[in-house]
Amino acid sequence: MQLALEIDLSAASLQGQVFNQIYGLIVSGRLRPGTRLPGSRALSEQLGVSRNTIILAYEALTAEGYLESREGAGTYVSTALPDNSLSVVDRSIQTAHTKPVHLCVPAVDDATRYIFPNEIVFDFALESTDPACFPRNVWRRLTNWRMQSSKFNLTYSGTPKGLRELRETLAGYLGASHGISCSPDQIVIVTGVQQALNVAAHLFVRAGTTVAVEAPGCSATADLFRAYGAKIAPVPVDQSGIVVEHVPQSGASVAFVTPARQYPMGVMLSASRREALLDWANQTDSHIVEVDFDTEIRYQGSPPLPLKSLDTHGRVVHVGSFAASIGPGLRVGYMILPPHLVNPAVHAASLLDHGFPCTGVPWLEQAVLNDFIETGAFEKHLRKIRRTYMARRDCLVAALQKHVGSVQTNPVHCGTHLVWELPPDFPSAVKLQTRMLKQQIGVYTLRDWNIGDADYLENCDRYLLLGFAALPEPAIEEGISRLAKAL
Repeated sequence: MQLALEIDLSAASLQGQVFNQIYGLIVSGRLRPGTRLPGSRALSEQLGVSRNTIILAYEALTAEGYLESREGAGTYVSTALPDNSLSVVDRSIQTAHTKPVHLCVPAVDDATRYIFPNEIVFDFALESTDPACFPRNVWRRLTNWRMQSSKFNLTYSGTPKGLRELRETLAGYLGASHGISCSPDQIVIVTGVQQALNVAAHLFVRAGTTVAVEAPGCSATADLFRAYGAKIAPVPVDQSGIVVEHVPQSGASVAFVTPARQYPMGVMLSASRREALLDWANQTDSHIVEVDFDTEIRYQGSPPLPLKSLDTHGRVVHVGSFAASIGPGLRVGYMILPPHLVNPAVHAASLLDHGFPCTGVPWLEQAVLNDFIETGAFEKHLRKIRRTYMARRDCLVAALQKHVGSVQTNPVHCGTHLVWELPPDFPSAVKLQTRMLKQQIGVYTLRDWNIGDADYLENCDRYLLLGFAALPEPAIEEGISRLAKAL
């Protein structure tokens, strides 16, 4: 390891310069206790001074208690520094008059996040997955096959659009399963939904652009578009999805929607409103960004057709990922764009994720995901998690009925959480959440930090959100039993 030292060879007292600079690194916290320093020979070569200069500086720092020598192991920063070093601050970052920093991104109030008083034993977390369901054996086999291939090249830099064979496979898969007719050249591989939304913001949002978002909805989405200068227009959601008649009629706007399963209320956008939203985009020269939440995790019936499959005027950008179906750690998503927006989107993605000369999602993950879909392993995996999650959904509903009585929940045709409308004689969702935390049970409300514009929903404090994907059935039963006892 080299040290961040700059020695003026023309100045006097080279030993003093070395002493003072190492002392400064230690007391400022840049060199932490227990850190091994370079040997005297290596440091003398780095600084261009004699080895004796380094040895004398090390000995002086050791005598002061800042360094310690370990026989046969080298010189280390002392684990018991002198008391006077504990009060020293790094003055290099202080100014006499500190000016406030004006951020483009809204600050997050940590007080609105969860502070769990105890370890949560039964966590009905939203948008969760069960790591035990990950197809590790198949994934390992496909990874090994790729790595043993004569064409294997882990250092391949990739392209901003993404691996060609994965885009070809996705075009075929999405055509059959989602009804989206597109060419591989209309698909751009991204690291997930968040990067896709940043690309969309680059394409459509300027200072003052109106962006309609679902209310309630994902708070991070509104914050993201707001950071690009957008004027956020919350639009109410009811049992048929976003209320299109309340979408602003201003031209060149953007609508962000989750039509397959609205987050967090779990409703599906009706066919009539899909047509109405497309008409709105055409009439106002606007665009729609639709995020496909959990279409693959559907328990009954056929999935609804995405807006992209109905779009004949190039108004819709379709965004999907494998976070729910495979796992969020995979970090692979995709965008399907109208042809005229592909090149601008690729340029925007390059700006967001470009480490010269590499770009885009890592090659190996894309290649293995391609093989996972192409070999039919993905469909087999989907059948498995559908059975698993459906059993857990049914267990949750049955446990509520058993321990609480008649409950009113939203139909869970797809997805991994349900919305429970609390009875009138129950405490509010927030009070119930606080009470459950004391019982080591994690439940969620529309007032949580990751959900925005809850007040647009009537009686928003009467809804409790319960995820079921990550909890095995015995844990669901026990968690709801404890919840009922606490009531």
